[in-house]
Amino acid sequence: MDQQIINRIIEKCKGKNIVDALAEMPGADFNSLLLEVFNRRSAALTAPGLLSLYKQNRFVKPSDMDAVALTEIQLAALRVLEGVHFKAMILSPVAQLGSCSVLGTVNQEKVMSATRGAEVLADATNALALHIAEHKQQGFTSDMDLCTVQRHIRTQPPLSKAFTPHFTIACLVSAGTDSGGYRFECESMYKHTLAWQALLKEVYGIGEMHLRFKRREGYTDGQGLVETITRYLTERLPGLQVEAIEDNMENNYYSGLQFKVVIRVKEQEWEIADGGFTTWTQQLLGNRKERLLISGFGLELLKRVME
Repeated sequence: MDQQIINRIIEKCKGKNIVDALAEMPGADFNSLLLEVFNRRSAALTAPGLLSLYKQNRFVKPSDMDAVALTEIQLAALRVLEGVHFKAMILSPVAQLGSCSVLGTVNQEKVMSATRGAEVLADATNALALHIAEHKQQGFTSDMDLCTVQRHIRTQPPLSKAFTPHFTIACLVSAGTDSGGYRFECESMYKHTLAWQALLKEVYGIGEMHLRFKRREGYTDGQGLVETITRYLTERLPGLQVEAIEDNMENNYYSGLQFKVVIRVKEQEWEIADGGFTTWTQQLLGNRKERLLISGFGLELLKRVME
C-alpha cells in the first residue's frame, strides 16, 4: 500500500478512539488499511505456523460428510424445487456486508465479515432478497419464486454434534405485493409447503410432515393472518396438520408468521425447516406493499440425523 495513503489514514485517526475512527473511515480507506494489515500478517507467517493456525480454526476444516452423497442430494433437491416452479439460482460465496445485520437484525458477530464490503455468506435468503429488490428497482413487477442450495457459515457455537460451522441448506424465497385478503401470504405459504413436502418425499423418502405456526408481531391482525393461512392450506392439502402454538419469545426476524416443518426420524422430532414472512423488501425498496416469504431446509442436517 502506498505510504502516502497510510500517512493520510494515520492522520485521520489522531486523537480519536481507534474503534470509532475505523468505524467512521470511508470504505476505500478502510479496505486499503485492512488489506495492508492482512498482507503484513500473512507475510509474517511460516509454513509450520500456518499449519498450527489451521489446526486451531474450526471454520476452515473440511466437512466429514460423504461428498458424493451430499452432492447427489443437492442436485436432487434443486430438481424437485424447480419442478414445483422455483427458479434455481447460484449465489456468490460472499454477500454484501450487512446483509444479515441490517435486514434480519442478526448480530454482525455471528457473521464472518470480510474485506471489500463483503461478508462470507451466512444466509442465502438475505442475498436473494437483495437480488429481488434490485430487479424490482429495474422495473420487474411480477412475483418471483427463487430457490438455491448453498453452503453457509456461521460463527456462533454449534448446538450439538449434528450442527457444524459450515453446512448446506436449501432455501426458498417468494416475493410479491399486497393485493388484499392475505392473498399473497396464502399462495406463497402453499408454494413453500408443496415444495418441502415434495423434497421430503422424493429425496428422503419421508411422507409425513406437519407445520408448526408461531404468530409474530408486524401484522395488524396477526391472529387473522394465521387463521386465514391455516384454512387455505388445509382446504387445498387434505391431511396436512397445522399446529399453532403460543410463543412469547421476542422475535424481530419474522413478521406476522413464523413456521416450522416438523418431521419424525428414529422416534425423534426435528424442526427440519424454518421460515416466515419478513419486511426485507419493504425496507430495501421503501414500499410497505412489498411482501416476502422465506424458508430454509436443513439438507445436510437431515442426512446426518438419518444415518
